[in-house]
Amino acid sequence: MTLTPDSDSTSSHQGTTKPIGHTVERLEPGLSRLLLSSALVLIAGFIDAIGYLGLGKVYLSFMSGNSTKLGIALFKGDYSVWTTTGVVVLLFIVGAFIGTLITELSRQYHLTLILSAESILFVIAITWVIFLHTDSILFPLAVAMGMQNTMHQMVAHADVGKGFVSGTLFGIGQAIAKAVRGKAPASEWAVLALSWITFVIGAALGALLFTQASLFISLIVALSALVLLIPYALYMQRQRTVDPG
Repeated sequence: MTLTPDSDSTSSHQGTTKPIGHTVERLEPGLSRLLLSSALVLIAGFIDAIGYLGLGKVYLSFMSGNSTKLGIALFKGDYSVWTTTGVVVLLFIVGAFIGTLITELSRQYHLTLILSAESILFVIAITWVIFLHTDSILFPLAVAMGMQNTMHQMVAHADVGKGFVSGTLFGIGQAIAKAVRGKAPASEWAVLALSWITFVIGAALGALLFTQASLFISLIVALSALVLLIPYALYMQRQRTVDPG
């Protein structure tokens, strides 16, 4: 069992060593975390492509793109963009807030709970595709993507599993510089590069499925991926409980 630096801190009192500072959860072996984070990034890229192609060029995971879009709209005086894109950004923050609360209140099974909540939001979006105007599905999906970003994992000292593409690319360059100077293993930048490649592949798959099938089918596939991740996340968390260290 690999421990984070904070969770490995100890203090000695009268010859007894006690663990302190358990503010960062114990992590499962790197491969388990890598598989989970890769699946999350793949889904984020998949949903981003669907939002961009099918829902008015609005990103659902990549908020940097939406922020740039809002700035341009402000300059042009195109305030209609704020009606949807601005709300998406706000709801992404709401999703991050909810996901963080779930993590803090239920650290042992927070991954399972967040994935379950995400799945419910996707069911709502799919229902709205059937009965309401398609633009309305932006809102539950934005909340879901905000929640998903709270499930990021540490793999080979790299923070992966989030949809922050610019941060990932910056991290690759930074990790390569550290590796050249012998201050970080090559695995750090390799994991970050894999995360970026996975995001791009997810976006390509989302674009392919959306253009060749439909918005409804695309969302069903994304929901299925989330549901399949739930038992895997549950297994990871149960392993952590069985093998506490």
